[in-house]
Amino acid sequence: MIYVIADIHGMYDPFKILVDYIYKRASKTEQVSKIILLGDYIDCGPSSKQVIDLIIKLKTDFDTVTLFGNHEEMLLSFYHKTFNHVKTGNFWLSYNGGLQTILSFYPQSILFRKEQFPNEKMISDLLHYEDVFKLEPEYLDFFDNLSSTYQIKLNQSDKELDLLFSHSVLSPRFSLEEQLAIKDWKGLYQFLDKNSCDLEETHIWNRQLLTHQLKDNLTVIHGHTPTRYYRQLTKLLKLWEDEENSPFVVREKKNRKLVQIDIDTGLIYGGALTMLAIDDTPNVENIFPYYVSVDPKKGFRHKLFAKKELDLT
Repeated sequence: MIYVIADIHGMYDPFKILVDYIYKRASKTEQVSKIILLGDYIDCGPSSKQVIDLIIKLKTDFDTVTLFGNHEEMLLSFYHKTFNHVKTGNFWLSYNGGLQTILSFYPQSILFRKEQFPNEKMISDLLHYEDVFKLEPEYLDFFDNLSSTYQIKLNQSDKELDLLFSHSVLSPRFSLEEQLAIKDWKGLYQFLDKNSCDLEETHIWNRQLLTHQLKDNLTVIHGHTPTRYYRQLTKLLKLWEDEENSPFVVREKKNRKLVQIDIDTGLIYGGALTMLAIDDTPNVENIFPYYVSVDPKKGFRHKLFAKKELDLT
């Protein structure tokens, strides 16, 4: 079984519940062949460092793939002073939850030496100091070496299915090959320079709803955009709560081919943290047997996918 999780955002407790579930399944002779984490491990929530510590432990116990999201990109851009340092810092710290990440990793930061929690002006005034944010080598190595995308092929009956994992949706504007050639965050900046495009057009920020597969039999599994946004966009938002915290599935209208599955169920917006299970047993009937959600308001939840939703035959 493969387990996929996206958009933890410094929320350790629900993440720990899902991780405990994986360990429990593994102890019951289930083969956990891979864990794939789709980025945005940090920011907004209070426990980014604890989340990363748990991911590092997962990497020692399981075959774990770790991708970077837009929040890791903001951290790296700020830390390595890739672009305008003050502008990047203000955007990350004031508007995207970066303050909580710095407080988690580096509470002795100059940002927190006054009784008042820093506001935007205080942040701007202090960003030129070196003592704003420091990472221990283990953590800097973790962030520096996050991957861009991950791809696997699975067999279902007589059909081969191509699964592409990314933080967000790849853009139809650029060739698939060119986007898959991005290996890490440094490669992302090379891509930006080459194509003269903005981050919002890349696979870590793009919120586009795809209408067709980017390649025949290719399904994109991603996070980044809360599923509620897509349901509102397509006027499919259901009023009963059971729909709120389920993955959002997109098919081609004409032939019903599976285009994308969004598993960001909006944890930091009052939703849940969701984990998608993928059965990688050869020729299995249903590759997507279930998902598991942790809604802080309700606790643990395990739900089978309705077969009519993800019938890949």
